[in-house]
Amino acid sequence: MTVKLTIAIPTHNRAALVRETLASIASLAIPAGVEADCLVIDNGSTDDTAAVIDESARGAALAMRRVFEPRLGSSFARNRAVDETASDFIFFIDDDALAERDWAAELLDDMRQRELDAACGMVIPQWSSPPPKWLGPSLWVKLAVHDRRAIESAPTSSAERLDNYFSANVGFKRSAFARFGKFREDLGVVGGNPISGEDTELFARILARGGAMGFAPRAIVHHMIPRERMTRAYLRRKSFAFGMGTAFAGLQNHNRLDKLVRNGVRMAAAAMRGDPERAIYHELECANFLGYWRGRLIAR
Repeated sequence: MTVKLTIAIPTHNRAALVRETLASIASLAIPAGVEADCLVIDNGSTDDTAAVIDESARGAALAMRRVFEPRLGSSFARNRAVDETASDFIFFIDDDALAERDWAAELLDDMRQRELDAACGMVIPQWSSPPPKWLGPSLWVKLAVHDRRAIESAPTSSAERLDNYFSANVGFKRSAFARFGKFREDLGVVGGNPISGEDTELFARILARGGAMGFAPRAIVHHMIPRERMTRAYLRRKSFAFGMGTAFAGLQNHNRLDKLVRNGVRMAAAAMRGDPERAIYHELECANFLGYWRGRLIAR
C-alpha cells in the first residue's frame, strides 16, 4: 500500500534561504512505497520567493508546488498546508533549515514503527559565522536547536519531553489534526513579531488528550543561524516573546515570583564567578518571566 507524504515549507520573504531548503528537499532519499511531494506556502512574500519556488520545482525529482496565503502568520501558513493536502503524513520544515538526505525516511520510519501521532526530529545549529564564546550549548534551546552530543549521550527517553520539541522539524499524521485540531491562529509569529507558542500549544494539546508524540533523533535538519541572532538583545527579545506566547496559550509554567528572584540571584553569582554563559541563561529566564506576566496582563 502506497503511503502519501507531503513536506510543507511555510515561508515569508526569505527567497535566498528557501532556495537552499528546497535544494535539500529535492535531494531527499524517498523510501520505496512512499509517494512524496513538497508544498511551499508563500505567506504574503513580496520578494523573489515565488520565482525561486517555481525555478526549484522545474528541476526537482519530486513534485513541488506553491500556494499563496495572504494572511500573515505562521499559524495561518501551517494550517493552509494542512487544508491543501490529503496526504497520510505532513512533515514541516522551516524555510531556513536544511534536511539531511535521510531526514524524511527516518522521521516516517520512527512514526510508523512507534505509531506516533506526531514526532519532532533533531535540529542542529548551522552557524553562519563562529558564535561568541558565551553562546554555549545551554543557550541553544533559546534558538530552538539541539545539543546533539548531549542528546546522544543521554538515555533515549530523556529527549521525550515537550521543551525538546521544535517545529522546524516535525511530522504529523493527517488524522492527528482531525483528532486534536490544528494550530491556534491567535498564536504564532507574524512578520517581525516573534511571539510564538502555536507549535508548543499544539504539542501540549496532543499529549494532554492522549495522543502519542515522540522524538526522532535520526531525523536531522540543520537550522541556519545568522549573525544577528547571536546577540544578547535578540535572545532577550525572543525569550520575552516566548513568555508572552506561553501566557496567551494558557500553558502550564513555573513563572512565579520565586523564579524571578532565583534567576536574578543565579545571574549575579554566575557573573561574579566569570561564567557569562550561565549569567546570560538566567538573564533570559528573567526575560521569559517578564514576558509571561506581560502576556497575562494583556490577556485579561
